[in-house]
Amino acid sequence: MSGPVVIFGGTFDPVQSGHMAVADQAHRQLDAVALRFVVANIPTLRQPALAPAAARVEMLCAAVAGDPRFVVDEREIRRGGTTYTADTMVEFHREYPRAEFRLLLGADVARSMPAWHRADELLAREHFVIVNRAGETPLRLDEAIRLGFDRQRTELLEVESPPVSASQVRRRAAAGESLAGLVPDSVAAIIARDGLYGSGRAVHNSRG
Repeated sequence: MSGPVVIFGGTFDPVQSGHMAVADQAHRQLDAVALRFVVANIPTLRQPALAPAAARVEMLCAAVAGDPRFVVDEREIRRGGTTYTADTMVEFHREYPRAEFRLLLGADVARSMPAWHRADELLAREHFVIVNRAGETPLRLDEAIRLGFDRQRTELLEVESPPVSASQVRRRAAAGESLAGLVPDSVAAIIARDGLYGSGRAVHNSRG
């Protein structure tokens, strides 16, 4: 392998345009071999996902369809139970001992690192890429170091992404409002088809 494999974990409930922008820019800026979207089963520090795991996976697969840079990884769902990133990274290192991994974290998630399960193990072993999105409070290297990140194994990535949140998508879906610009068209179609997030009526990406 000539470049890193980027690990992008989350509930993706649902995957939205901000996620896709971060993935695209991280892959390009890091000159990655691949980026793996790792879908959480039951997150440790966040509220449980509202959509079933199968629906979240289907939406992600639809969002990345036709783009060979991206892989949807279901290992945490197959493993079941509470999702621990430390377990996931142990699996990756065992399966791909020669790969160079980069664990992608948003600034808000990075700030919660001291509360993570087996945080010391992760901080001692992994290489991290902390994403600062335009319009959000950035995390700087000195703050990351105070949180326990290693200076030599931590990169900061500045990205431009639309100001979209999954909670915003869910609220609009519940109200039957357009999801234009918030999620890929293929994801909006699945939300509408399955009535996800209490949509109850057609959700579309039309701007009309």
